[in-house]
Amino acid sequence: MNINSWSFSLSLFCIPLFLLLISSESFISIFSKIVGIHPLNILLGITLILFVLSILGLKDVKGWKAMARSIFTMCITVVLSGILIFILFFGSLLN
Repeated sequence: MNINSWSFSLSLFCIPLFLLLISSESFISIFSKIVGIHPLNILLGITLILFVLSILGLKDVKGWKAMARSIFTMCITVVLSGILIFILFFGSLLN
């Protein structure tokens, strides 16, 4: 598997992980106490890395399917990053 496929697979994995994190307050508090970092910050870092990997994956594009996969990955990561930045920014303002 190339970078394009890995970034696509991992970006699809980030969506249920995001839904799990925003639905479970107890998991967030326990994880934050153990690790010391909010799990949404970690997920934001992962999505930004996946965005960079999806851009790097454009160099291996040889067909329309790979191009669509790479563009879809970029869209997923940009939207998810935007939502996470919004949540983290306004969440820090409310604390």
